[in-house]
Amino acid sequence: MTLPSTSNAQSLFKKIKDRATQAATGKILDKTDKAVGKHLDKAIGGTGTTQETIQEEASNEKESADGHQEPSSVKAFSKYDFVPGDSVLYVNDFSNEALGELPRNWNSNGSSVIVKLDGMDGQWLRMAQRTVALTDNKKMLGSDFTVEFDLFLQFDFKGWLPPSVRFGLLASGQEDPTGNPLLSDPKGDKSFYMEVSPLSDGANLVLETYKKYTRHFNSPPQRSTLAKNWYSTVVHVSMQGQKERLRIWMDQEKIYDVPKAIPIDGIFNQLFFQLSSSPYQNDQVGVYISNIKIAKGLPDTRHKLIEEGKFSTTGILFDTGSANIKASSSGVLKSIATVLTENQDMNVQIIGHTDAVGEEQANQQLSELRAKAVKEKLQNTYGITANRLEALGKGESAPMGDNKTKEGMAQNRRVEFIRL
Repeated sequence: MTLPSTSNAQSLFKKIKDRATQAATGKILDKTDKAVGKHLDKAIGGTGTTQETIQEEASNEKESADGHQEPSSVKAFSKYDFVPGDSVLYVNDFSNEALGELPRNWNSNGSSVIVKLDGMDGQWLRMAQRTVALTDNKKMLGSDFTVEFDLFLQFDFKGWLPPSVRFGLLASGQEDPTGNPLLSDPKGDKSFYMEVSPLSDGANLVLETYKKYTRHFNSPPQRSTLAKNWYSTVVHVSMQGQKERLRIWMDQEKIYDVPKAIPIDGIFNQLFFQLSSSPYQNDQVGVYISNIKIAKGLPDTRHKLIEEGKFSTTGILFDTGSANIKASSSGVLKSIATVLTENQDMNVQIIGHTDAVGEEQANQQLSELRAKAVKEKLQNTYGITANRLEALGKGESAPMGDNKTKEGMAQNRRVEFIRL
């Protein structure tokens, strides 16, 4: 496969810029569409409209006398309630992978390779059409788990339908989790996948789960106009399994919440990605994946803070080398804020930690800035008073994992909340 040339990349990002402009214009002209989109999860298996959602929308639409939108404390308590597992099993941002090659120890039946994209951080796996890609993870996820990754989709929509994208988990059973048999049909002992079939004005979405080759659960194809916001931008995908329950978020919107989706028998141990075929050539299709993180366990924020007096999370994410909090951290911040709001006598110490990459003094300063940023976010966005929060940093001085492994470093990049 030929990698994108500089001119192709520039052309691609010109299209991204043009689409961003169109999206901004559409947002102004079509507020009604946005309101309908907020309730999309009800139509495709999500939690539906709640009193919390109604209050959020009413608050967001309220404007002050001078015509500016008033800040909304209710908006902070959005529907995004994803909290990652408390024990990191696998991470991969492809930063140490060779360009133009499949990631080491992965398996694939096509020419998916690592690329860089102009104007975007990090390295990405570019999926080739008619291809399945299996990660190099071989650890068991257990019955409670979370999976996260970034997805970037870019299509021209020149009259033909682009290829559909699938992502999901499987339990390989007696098969090697990277074995060739799983490339022809990634089912294993059990599996699930979400499929996105792109359309110019949205996408058709499907969720299916299997017990070996017998379908266990099926959500019929649902038309999503919300999906038009997923193109030409980085979308954070979050998946959470809790025994039989499966929940999936795309760009902080809950797409599925199915109580009996996952078959009981078998344990997931492989994440897979699949791209179908289309009339387009590979260089006309942009499907990119990066920043994969798999964790096990479902941390109970309330229990850990109230009864154990301590909650540690790797789910508050920052830009690289920065104290800028990523939007995908809002689920964790919401859970902390909820406990503090419901327990007015509780005060907490916020402690930032880093891995050991870089200079020790720089890491110390960065951890302090990140703890301060979390404190300010809880104050300004969630209304927690400053005198209840104390922020400090410990840099790389208190590791929880091995800084020689990617998973250990990810476990060390954490924020702790200690009850005072």
